[in-house]
Formats: sequence, structure tokens, C-alpha cells
Amino acid sequence: MAKDLKERYEEYKELGYTVFERLHSKETTDGWIRKYHELQQNTPRNADGTLTTWFASTCELAPLEMLPIVSHPEILDFAEMVMGPFVQLDNLTIAGGERNVSKEEARNKVALWHRDRWGKVPTTERYESPLSCNAISYMVDLDDDYGPLRVIPGSHRKPITLTDEEIFVPHKDEVIVYAKAGDVVFTHNMLLHTGTPNTSGKNRYFFSVYYNRTWLRHTDNHSGPNVQKIVQQARLRNDHRTLRLFGIDEQLEKRANSGFRVADDIQWAEWAAADKAAIKK
Repeated sequence: MAKDLKERYEEYKELGYTVFERLHSKETTDGWIRKYHELQQNTPRNADGTLTTWFASTCELAPLEMLPIVSHPEILDFAEMVMGPFVQLDNLTIAGGERNVSKEEARNKVALWHRDRWGKVPTTERYESPLSCNAISYMVDLDDDYGPLRVIPGSHRKPITLTDEEIFVPHKDEVIVYAKAGDVVFTHNMLLHTGTPNTSGKNRYFFSVYYNRTWLRHTDNHSGPNVQKIVQQARLRNDHRTLRLFGIDEQLEKRANSGFRVADDIQWAEWAAADKAAIKK
């Protein structure tokens, strides 16, 4: 039975991540792969003649396909539960052409242990709401050849540090996440995690849908004509949630100076409900 969002939130606070299994259909993920290759063919080659393998500001490049990913209602509901109704799209990146390595080269290696943008080394084991989150969306089934995701559960609440040598080798407390096509792994920005070298000889396709709070800078360029059309339509609907995704938070001044007399989870839920009720059909 699928977890409800409250169960996920408790898991997330404890572990630093949660997996939304099969959130997207095979038809959807196959469509994303086709779009990835279309973007490759329509993008000038690099100076060395190679194809581009990572694409950023993807909502501008392919708004029809990408907007449903960043605005997926279950993911946004959860993001607002975790960060409050302050959820902005920092960046949407699609990848599929990472370097493949030999099994010998990959033996006892990981890609790079790290915490994400706006993170820090925790100073207390008390849970802190994140400044940013990653909704990592996979388009293929990860196995030992493709290279699974590795996480250190609870490292968003523990002052774990790693040397320059340790960031490239497996960790004694790691958990290996064999995500499937259509899964979304939603992580806390202070969770230590890494990929595993890809030895499959095939492309490992995935999205990084990275959210941060609206008073922080966003990495993607939201000023292009396609994103601005999304913004204009959101204004007509009085859709604060979509406006916030693209850097426009008209509620921020009032909510950032609310007095903070009510517990965050209660206040955030009230604000989120008010934003949904304000949308014009």
C-alpha cells in the first residue's frame, strides 16, 4: 500500500529521503527519453564535437513535457509540507550521457559523496526543515550495472564529515537505492548521497528537479518566452503556487513576517490551502 504524505513526512524526517514508487508511467518516461534525444539533435555540438549530455533550464526548452514534472501535485504537496508554501524551482536538469566506465575501474568506487546546494554539515541531531530539496526522477531501472543511488540515512541530522579520499568509496552506513523507471527519490539537501559509476554501456537517464525556498536565488533562467507564458497564464488563474515555482512569490512579505506564533506545519498547511482555494477555475 502506498504511503500517504504524512507517513512519508515522518520517514523523510527520520531518514532524509523518501521514494515515490512508480509515480510516472512507462509511457511518460519513454517520452522523456525521446525528448532528451530530440534536445541533443537540436543543440549545437560542443567545441570538441561531442553531443551535449546535460540540459538545464529545461522548462524553457520543452515546456509542454517539463511543466507537468515540476508541478506534479503529489510532489508539490509534499514539498510544501517539507519546506512550507515557499517552493521555487531552482533548476530542472535532464541527463543521459554520463561517461561509462569498466567494471574494473568502478570496483569499490562511488561517484562523489556530497550534500546538495544550500546545505551544511548538521550541528544537531534535531531535524531541521531544508532550504532545498531534490526530486530525482529516473527513466530507467537502476541495477548494479547502471549504477544505483547510494544514501547515508539520517546524515541530514548527523555531523558526518568525509575526507577527500572517503568521498569516492562506499560508506559503512550507506543504503543502496535501486530505483525503478518512474520512481522519484525526494531528498533533503543535507543528506549525504552519491551515484555509482555506470558500467552498463548504456545511457542512465534521469531528471534532477531541484526546489529551493523563494527568497533564495534560482539557477535556471525563468525569463524566457516559454516560461513567461506559463507565468502569464498562472496570473490569470491567480495561481500563486505556479508563480512561486518561477520566482514570483507575492505572499512572501506577509508570510515571512507573520509573527511565528503558530507551529510551522499548522501554519504552512493553512497557507497552502488558502493558495489552492484562491485559484480561479
